[in-house]
Amino acid sequence: MDCLLGRNVKTIAFLLLAAGLAVAADFQAGLAAYNKGDFATALKEWQPLAEQGDANSQYNLGLLYARGQGVAQDYKQAAAWYEKAANQGVPAAEYNLGVMYANGEGVPKSSEDAEKWFLKAAQKGVSDAASNLGTIYSEGEGAFKNYSEAEKWYRQAAGKGVASAAFNLGVMYDIGQGVPKDYKQAIEWYQKAADAGYPAAMTNLGILYYNAQGVKRDLIQAYCWFQRAQKGGDPRASDLVTVAASKMRPGDIKKAQAQVDSWHPTNKPATVETAALFAPRQAQEQAVAKPQPPQQDQKDQTQTQGTAERAAPAAAETAPKSPAAATQQDVWTGVQRIIAVGDVHGDFEQFALILKSAGLIDDKGDWVGGTAHLVQTGDVVDRGPDSRAVMDLLMKLEKQAAAAGGGVHCLIGNHEAMDVYGDLRYVSPGEYSAFRTENSEAARATSYKEYHEAMTAASKPEMDRSEWELEHPPGFAEHREAFGPEGVYGKWIRGHNTIIKIDRTLFLHAGLGEKYEDWTLDRINDEVRKELNDFTELHGGVVTDEQGPLWYRGLATGDEKALEPVVDALLKHFDVDRIVIGHSYARAAITPRFDGKVVLIDIGISRVYDNIGKVGALEIKDGKALAIHRGVELPLPTDENGPSMLEYLKKAAALDPKPSPLEPRIEELEKNQH
Repeated sequence: MDCLLGRNVKTIAFLLLAAGLAVAADFQAGLAAYNKGDFATALKEWQPLAEQGDANSQYNLGLLYARGQGVAQDYKQAAAWYEKAANQGVPAAEYNLGVMYANGEGVPKSSEDAEKWFLKAAQKGVSDAASNLGTIYSEGEGAFKNYSEAEKWYRQAAGKGVASAAFNLGVMYDIGQGVPKDYKQAIEWYQKAADAGYPAAMTNLGILYYNAQGVKRDLIQAYCWFQRAQKGGDPRASDLVTVAASKMRPGDIKKAQAQVDSWHPTNKPATVETAALFAPRQAQEQAVAKPQPPQQDQKDQTQTQGTAERAAPAAAETAPKSPAAATQQDVWTGVQRIIAVGDVHGDFEQFALILKSAGLIDDKGDWVGGTAHLVQTGDVVDRGPDSRAVMDLLMKLEKQAAAAGGGVHCLIGNHEAMDVYGDLRYVSPGEYSAFRTENSEAARATSYKEYHEAMTAASKPEMDRSEWELEHPPGFAEHREAFGPEGVYGKWIRGHNTIIKIDRTLFLHAGLGEKYEDWTLDRINDEVRKELNDFTELHGGVVTDEQGPLWYRGLATGDEKALEPVVDALLKHFDVDRIVIGHSYARAAITPRFDGKVVLIDIGISRVYDNIGKVGALEIKDGKALAIHRGVELPLPTDENGPSMLEYLKKAAALDPKPSPLEPRIEELEKNQH
């Protein structure tokens, strides 16, 4: 639907909190039907629950009416159900209701009501609601025109990764709209938006480089940003590419084009946040639709006309380079037994239970695995509260296993990297609490004082103290220190590998795209360590590359027929029989793809997803791959959706407490095979 004041706002797809015991079965039946595309049945299951007052069913009913799924599209009905859920405090419903009032869909168009509902959602952490509040205050009329409030809400949303908010904040500083004109601030916020792939920010960055506003004049950088914006679809960019090129030497154009070709957005755009803490993980990952590229609006045109060139200011200071960590061993041979465990995400109890079920630790958490090797494929941190305890356990086991002739290999995942370089969107309050000391409150007060004095001295706007404290809870400073270059966990993470080979198996966090077919293990690992030791290397590097080992999902979710040549090339290059990865949810069971050439091991261990403890790991014994499901060895099928997978899932489900989280997947396979 068209958004507030010309921006494209995506509605939230699902908010699936844990249903009460009385309605759980019917709610899950509706969810199962929806996931199969049977929207009429989903409507039938959720309708009575919604009428009985179940807030989540009310929200989902509103979504069905808004989308016209299983029922004729009816914005009036959608708004009515959203309002019922919103009145019960569902943040997603509050946000979507604000969108409908802003656009006059199903309800009379009303900036006042849009502001009311966006404010409620924003106060509960919905970043896009904060961004839309900024737009109301920035572009509204009469009493709604409040640039101070606009700057506040844009800043809050931009700080959580909303690219459009970062862009709009950049415009405010660029033209001095309600804030002192500050080109360096404008560049900072445009850069954040551009790094998230926002084309209008790329164009405005190029204009600042072209006009030497806040930076030295740099035609190569201007050309690069104009080209990137043109690829992204900004209609202004094509003419500006021509203008910049007309003033450049052929060699400089060639140099700039090489930079354009090698550049990729480094920051993932934030999605609308919900409190879907106990939703089934599969549903949660589908819960929030990614924002689509916004339509161009009046602010996009702010810098279309170049202004007079100015004298170039002094060049910005550059952070000193840090040497990469020394190369680490990344190949092992002659290992008879390997246990591989996927994403843990701060659930110490479940992780320990899995290690115990695999015979690697005893009741005291000490290593009893002998010469076996444990591979944890990354993402032990974030989301759950016990990341610190998990890391402490792994540190202990590394030493104990080595002493016993075995090994523990903790690979770097995208969440370890994010915690190291300061992207803290997924750090839970419990994680900060684990670092809290008796001195934390005093340290926080001192930190705020220093922040306040620095902002005052620089004549820069600052956050309200309550807002600052919300973003810096007790334990925050200690957490950041611990993950810093000299911190115990920062050093530990930076010293690890991203990809390793044990006998005929390759292990890494996410996967590798085609561009890495000829990279060596040493090159990948050394590059990642170098970038995590010197953040100036992150832009365009391996750590943030969507084709790279920390982010790539193609091996887990891509079309097997199309990607089989890539998989075969990787197997041949690294001289292995299989690739084992985490990162992408394997729907509660160890899952093979590409006829067993790729094995997915992220089974959703952490209970933050659905409050269901899943216990499983991959075992490679004498070169043969098996699944260990609740301590029982099961032969691993070679297919993902065929008869052998169905048989395997049924055996695994029989070991689970009822109801097994595998049952929806079993039902889906049975239906497809009949």
